[in-house]
Amino acid sequence: MAGGDSSSSSSSTAREEGRASARLWKKQKLQQQEEEEKGPNPLDPRFSDYDPKEGGYVFTRFQHSTLDLHMESPVGAMHNTNRIFPEEGFRFCNSANIVSVSIVSSDYGYPLNVYGTIIARDSLDRQRIYLFQRAKDDCQNISSKNDVLVLTGPKRGLMICDSIIFEVDLKVKDVNGRKVKDERVSKGLMEINGIKRLSYPPKYQVQTEKLVSMHSTLDLNYTFVRNAVEGTVEARMILEEGPVDYFHGKIVAHTSSFPCDIMLHDSELAGMLTAGEGGILQTARRVVSVSIDETLLLTVAAATSGVGTVEFTPKRGSYDEEKITCGDYKMLVKVTWSIVCW
Repeated sequence: MAGGDSSSSSSSTAREEGRASARLWKKQKLQQQEEEEKGPNPLDPRFSDYDPKEGGYVFTRFQHSTLDLHMESPVGAMHNTNRIFPEEGFRFCNSANIVSVSIVSSDYGYPLNVYGTIIARDSLDRQRIYLFQRAKDDCQNISSKNDVLVLTGPKRGLMICDSIIFEVDLKVKDVNGRKVKDERVSKGLMEINGIKRLSYPPKYQVQTEKLVSMHSTLDLNYTFVRNAVEGTVEARMILEEGPVDYFHGKIVAHTSSFPCDIMLHDSELAGMLTAGEGGILQTARRVVSVSIDETLLLTVAAATSGVGTVEFTPKRGSYDEEKITCGDYKMLVKVTWSIVCW
């Protein structure tokens, strides 16, 4: 009996090894066929990838001969808050607000578990400014084309002299619980051309840049802001006046010229906020670009009940504070101003 069991076990192991070897051979054969179909890459392979939607190689990364493309911009928010700028003859730079990013069509269908990065490279230093950044073990679930990615940037006001370049590199961990052959759901370059935008008459509406790549179509919605200053928003719970030290709801920004909401925090998507040191709430986003000729409106909407709005007039520097009561929530909203420039 012992001998029979050993023989049966050896035969089973041999069959499994044979199947594994056949699967590996088939996979290698398919990869070889795919590489032959793609043909040689005529572009610089450091900055390009094969895109099945294009049926060829395309540039997917910003090209620069000396810049470290992996380095994050060292310039943060409020870097010009305390600088003195002349009142006369000073030319403001332009900026953009990223309103939302969404995967509006998917070859894989929905839902999608998405991870990866979306970065901006602006005219200030062309280094990385993260708009979206998630690891493979921290995917965002996208249930339909109407869902938006939870943005966590930019960390400072984006400056446009010539253009802002966006690098998209999004992947899917699984689709409907199954793995996919090509995880790259969206990868490529997008651009807001500031020179071209200035030649157009002002349009106070949301503009859209579209990226059709890999296995999806992605929409990046933005507003072009002329003569911009940066407003950094801080929300702080007034603990001594309120019965709660947390916030569940939405904090939304918009400006007087643009009829659109810039979501700074949505608890349904980014989680409930708990007051940290000094009562400060760490919102998903905190920076908004505002024209010096506009006003900034911040709306706090509690999930249970209560809505409050405060209004701020942009400045070249310094800060403003306003108290806001929204149901049981009592907050002090602070906006620190900084000119968008070098």
